[in-house]
Amino acid sequence: MRPVLTIAILLLALAPPVRSFAAVPPDPAAIEAALQHGPPPLEGRALDRNQLTRIYQKRGFAPIWDEERARSLRDALAAAPSQGIDDVALDFDGTNPAERDVLLTGAFLDYAAALARGRVVPKLFERDWYLGTPDFDPDGLIDVLLSRGVKPSLAALPPQDPRYDALRAALARYRGLAKTGWAELHPPAALRQGDRGEAVRVLRERLAAEAYGTALPQGADLEFFDADLAAAVSRFQSSHGLASDGVVGKATLAALDVAASARVRQIELNLERWRSLPRITATTRIEVNAAAASAVLYENGVPDKSMRVIVGTVTHPTPVFRATMTSVLINPPWNVPSSIQRNEIMPKLKRDPGYLARGNYVFRDERLVQLPGPKNALGQLKFEMPNPLDVYMHDTPDRRLFARPQRTLSHGCVRVEDPRDLARRLIDSNAWPETAIDQAIASGETQRVPLKQAIPVYVLYWTAFADPDGMVEFRDDIYGRDQRLAAALAALAAPPRLSAASTSHGAC
Repeated sequence: MRPVLTIAILLLALAPPVRSFAAVPPDPAAIEAALQHGPPPLEGRALDRNQLTRIYQKRGFAPIWDEERARSLRDALAAAPSQGIDDVALDFDGTNPAERDVLLTGAFLDYAAALARGRVVPKLFERDWYLGTPDFDPDGLIDVLLSRGVKPSLAALPPQDPRYDALRAALARYRGLAKTGWAELHPPAALRQGDRGEAVRVLRERLAAEAYGTALPQGADLEFFDADLAAAVSRFQSSHGLASDGVVGKATLAALDVAASARVRQIELNLERWRSLPRITATTRIEVNAAAASAVLYENGVPDKSMRVIVGTVTHPTPVFRATMTSVLINPPWNVPSSIQRNEIMPKLKRDPGYLARGNYVFRDERLVQLPGPKNALGQLKFEMPNPLDVYMHDTPDRRLFARPQRTLSHGCVRVEDPRDLARRLIDSNAWPETAIDQAIASGETQRVPLKQAIPVYVLYWTAFADPDGMVEFRDDIYGRDQRLAAALAALAAPPRLSAASTSHGAC
């Protein structure tokens, strides 16, 4: 895989570094000429000549870099791997002082852009990605560079979120683990409490590598699968989205045997995704993580309610987007999307003439509608968040599905495990106490209740994220977004390729 960004800077290894900048600053005319002729490429990639020309022209083509700034840039680039950005070499051999100045500016802006908005634009290779990229002002950044220096100008560019910082800390830890790796398990059968043998000892070592295991007293039987080991297995399962039964079965074994280096790459990809997303500033919001089939309600920046949810299938993935939730619809009807009516319901009707009547379906203006009631696909509550995709959050009549560890079951909408409690938190409790919500549902009448305040909803995709206690959780790349992101990073110069994922949403 081709590295994403380069960090080894060779600052004229054969020339005195101080004289390179401080003693012999490049002439503005030489910088202008270098830009007119086209600056040298940065590791095979052409720099943005127009952008660089605008930046230098505004400043009379005066040099931007002296020895102190160049040294600071070298230090910043050396720290780039801590952001999950790998390197590419910037070689100054054969360049004159004017070209060096332009190359340093190009390298600085290249790295700054990677921090501020990521290296690739997700919507170019994801068909169901409806978020833009963060703003990035190269000219304004150069002003900050000239007035405050390299480090302050770069510090504010990455996401200013403790979860991003926690993932960076996890990256450092997993890189350390990748240097030694961890043992692979090859048990002859599933391992469970009460088992004994060499495979149990290897399991202990494997869990201890990621700090899931517990310390054993000296002389303890390492080959015996005791209750503490079962608890450690359960913690591992929970942090990987698996059924937490404490038994090392096929799915748990597969997660245990993922190489440490693969986990490093997974963390790097999620850090890249963080940088590519618009910064989240709303302190009261809902965030859905489709990869984990979970959601969190934040109140004043603090997690107030965590929820299991059901998201779209692989063929009907839940998209990445932002919407604003405005109201709760009690006893909602379901306006059946034409694709479901055509592809799913009408074939059932042909086989079973009574299907529509039993499901409480009626036709209204040639459109199929499922009336409110206990069989309604939206359940008893729908959280309205108008958007062109017609994707929303809602209840479901089959709440048993939330017990499944894998909850990719919908047509793209997000089903909520405890919708009544969520509604209680979002609407005016003085006008709508919990008993009033229950009474309105029991009436069977459709009623729209505005929220006490409109709330943004972010539907995102994280396959690696840090717990509040610092432990990293991993999820399978159910929609292939990690895979496509890795391919885009590996082929930055290649034409963008669209995702093959379905764009059919709103069916729920």
